[in-house]
Amino acid sequence: MKKTNIHVIGLFMVLVAFWGTSCGDDELYRSNGLGSSLKESDNFKLSTFTLEKGVWDVPDTTGQIKIYLQSHTDNSTREYDVDVQNNGSDFSFCIYIPKDERIPDSDYDLTAFFMNGIRLGTKLKVTFRDEMLHGVLASVVEYSLKGEGTSDDPYLIGSKEDFDTFEYDLSRDSIEHAAGRYFRQTTDFEVPPRSDVYEGRYYAGYLFAGSYDGSGHCVMLPYIGSQEDDDNSIGLFKVLCKGAEIKNLVVKPRMQGIKSKGGALAGVSQDSVSITNVTVDGSITGCGDCIGGFIGYATGSLIIKDCRLFAEINGKNKIGGLVGCMENGLLTVNGFSNLREDYSPYLFTVNAQEWSAGGIAGAIVNGGCQLNDITFQHSISEEDINLKVIYAGSGQAGGIAGDVKISRPSSLRGVKILAPVRSEQNEVGGLMGKVDLSADLDVQVCTVGSLVKGKESIGGFFGTLHSNNHLVLDGRDKANRVVQVDNGYIAIEGIKYVGGMFGYLEGDIQAKSVSLINADVTAGEHFGGGVAGKQYKNTLEGAAFSLDANMRVQGADAIGGLVGFAEWSTIKGYLSDDISFSSLPAADGFRSNFAGTVSSGRKGNDGEGGDGTSMGGIVGYALDTYLEGLCATGKVFGREKVGGIVGHLRNKTRGHVRNCVGNTAAVKNSQGVHTGGIIGRLSVAAGSYDHLVNYGNVEGGNLTGGIVGYIEFESSPSDFKLDYAVNIGNISGGQVVGGCVGFLVHDKSIQHTISNSANYGKIVNSGDNGNIGGIIGQGDASRMAVMYCANHGEIAGGNGASKVGGIAGRLGKDPGGAGFTIGENMEMGYCCNRGAISSGNNDSHVGGLLGYQEEGNDYDDQHWMTHDCYNTGTVTSDQHDDNGGIIGCVDHYAEVVRCINIGDVLHGNGVVGTHHGSIWHHHNLYYLKESGDGWCADSFTENKKKEKNTFSGFNFDNDWAIDDNDTMNDGFPYLRKCPFQSIYK
Repeated sequence: MKKTNIHVIGLFMVLVAFWGTSCGDDELYRSNGLGSSLKESDNFKLSTFTLEKGVWDVPDTTGQIKIYLQSHTDNSTREYDVDVQNNGSDFSFCIYIPKDERIPDSDYDLTAFFMNGIRLGTKLKVTFRDEMLHGVLASVVEYSLKGEGTSDDPYLIGSKEDFDTFEYDLSRDSIEHAAGRYFRQTTDFEVPPRSDVYEGRYYAGYLFAGSYDGSGHCVMLPYIGSQEDDDNSIGLFKVLCKGAEIKNLVVKPRMQGIKSKGGALAGVSQDSVSITNVTVDGSITGCGDCIGGFIGYATGSLIIKDCRLFAEINGKNKIGGLVGCMENGLLTVNGFSNLREDYSPYLFTVNAQEWSAGGIAGAIVNGGCQLNDITFQHSISEEDINLKVIYAGSGQAGGIAGDVKISRPSSLRGVKILAPVRSEQNEVGGLMGKVDLSADLDVQVCTVGSLVKGKESIGGFFGTLHSNNHLVLDGRDKANRVVQVDNGYIAIEGIKYVGGMFGYLEGDIQAKSVSLINADVTAGEHFGGGVAGKQYKNTLEGAAFSLDANMRVQGADAIGGLVGFAEWSTIKGYLSDDISFSSLPAADGFRSNFAGTVSSGRKGNDGEGGDGTSMGGIVGYALDTYLEGLCATGKVFGREKVGGIVGHLRNKTRGHVRNCVGNTAAVKNSQGVHTGGIIGRLSVAAGSYDHLVNYGNVEGGNLTGGIVGYIEFESSPSDFKLDYAVNIGNISGGQVVGGCVGFLVHDKSIQHTISNSANYGKIVNSGDNGNIGGIIGQGDASRMAVMYCANHGEIAGGNGASKVGGIAGRLGKDPGGAGFTIGENMEMGYCCNRGAISSGNNDSHVGGLLGYQEEGNDYDDQHWMTHDCYNTGTVTSDQHDDNGGIIGCVDHYAEVVRCINIGDVLHGNGVVGTHHGSIWHHHNLYYLKESGDGWCADSFTENKKKEKNTFSGFNFDNDWAIDDNDTMNDGFPYLRKCPFQSIYK
């Protein structure tokens, strides 16, 4: 029988035309005004009605059929012969009713058959009045298959021919689409090819809303494309409609050239559709947009359970292993993988030539997802990193989805992506590529364990994430993980914005459990972090992420153990309270946020030397950001701006660094500048900086400090203060080196203060012509103040001419020229030194506390001078100019008052070694007899140390004190407000 394309009539059929003259013309005649009539002829009543062609698939040459009427009133059945007349655009039907019978008024099911017993297919629900057809209430297609179409007795499809009949009947069921009907497949077969042409029209499957049970059998689905412009919605079915259910089926597609909306099961899914225990095993290749392994394009509710993908899927845009694009709906998955029954993986690929590829969906747009128990596994070696498993050429690739816009509560639970996810371009994530959240996305017990690679915005979980506090990381009793699982190659690699979990993270997240990360992160150019490549307007709780100690974060610029680039953000560690300095805290008393390695290359390949810039144990580059409670114990290598916590911190409008601990195994910058145990380079206009401790050894070039290597100031800065900064590690560098700060530079008259700070490490200058100090190497700024500070470590100048001091190498701004002064230039007060001070070059200026004091003033006798300090350390080296127990050299108008030297000055004076110019101010300066020479100072003997009148001008009520029991400073005068003067390692 020839197939035609049929448009089934709607719920009410228009009845047209009167019966002509062929049925007889006796006296009885009635009509109902709806096109039906009743006449008598011999032994029959002739009841006629007219239907549009297409209601029944009646060949034009058909002359007679049979009909059956089953009453809705009493369930009785009547059978009649019917003459058929072809009127061109419609058919007239004449029912032969015996005169001794009557069709009672009622609603009926009207079923028609050819004379050979073959059912026409469409059942009509009709009304009869006065034995005439009064109206058609509905049309119901009767399927020409074995069975009744019920759940207990489904229609049976046992061959390609049966499936052909099934689709033919579907083509006529244009209203119900088999809704409420049940079909069961009983054998394997190949379905009619989607590219056949019937009556000149392209054939691409039909709409289906019933239940199809494959009984574990397979259908082979060929498709070779079409030249038709409307080549879309291609699959086993054209559209899966509301209520459709597909289960227990294996589809083996051999499909290519679909222009849009194609999948093995259907081109489109709409309303509510469920798919259970279905496997797609084959290929869908060379296609266009919205191509999925199962569904091309879906809206409404799509529910997937226990399905598998063993297929190659590729097209242009929005390509998914399950669905190409899910829009304005909810995608629910409970069990989806590429694993066989024995849990061994089967090869699969999901490739988008251009945009948006995902193992589940190419895109999820303006909807939600509930995705559970998903596994994609395809292990690769490092040599296989260019394989295209889950891949998008132009960007937006994800193990789950490429492009995601979540607008209703969603979740990912038990997801394992153990296959490479890659793009030649941007926004690649182990779970999702590009994500915008306007509703919560809950992520629990998810694992990424393979290569994630692209250019920009590359993350172990998310490439780009705009969260607005809607991402919830909640592993409960099991963690979310980016770790090696099956010994395959795992790494997160990109050019810019590359992170262990997030490539680019904007907005806060909710971290309710700890996520584990053990994957090397590489950013070829900028912004690589163990957790995030870049965070923007976000608070990141470092305690929510556990990074393996063997992890390496590497790249060229702005590379950090947790974050590459933090902007207008906050990064918090485990410490919530201020570090207590009642005694020196133990190094192992702080829990680390990062114990891995930050470098510019792999070990053995520039990994130890390092050529990267802005390298930090926690964050590489931070802008207007708060850093608090953090501890790093790993290794940091770089060439410029290298820090144990942050490589480069730039706070223009806000920010602070508080309660941070550098306990690194190594901070090394052997080639360049700006190296610090906490901060490599600090560019500041605002913020506070306090309670900072460095235990690690720091090796740098010029401008190296145990806490901060280099401090500069942004435009219009407020007063700056570094408070409670303590260095315990050994610090070495070229030229300018400090136990706490290497170099501070500024030419504007704000106040720059370092206070309540201490150094316990050995500070070594290995360069030429430098400045080296236990607290600061050089403070090149007017109004530079160092207050209440102590040094206990050895300070050793190198072979070049240097300014060396236990507290500072050089303080104050040089106004230039002889005799020029700056009134408020520098102040060092209430400080002490207990360490040994020396220089390897005899052209150096060496002092127990200060190597060189810049020009001062002659009008302020309280501030902007050196005052109220003491030294107990030895000053050992031999210079051409004398050393000083307090200061090596003072410049014009410099003032030194109320100081005591107790330590041995082997070559020089007890207090001031030498001076420049003829005008300088000094009084109330004292040294222990025979500790040095007595130039410009008064000596005292040890037996006079407890007598306050020995130290004329000292304020023993507020500034100084003497301990009668010799427990403080061996009974010599000590400072009331210098917190670290008697706290030893």
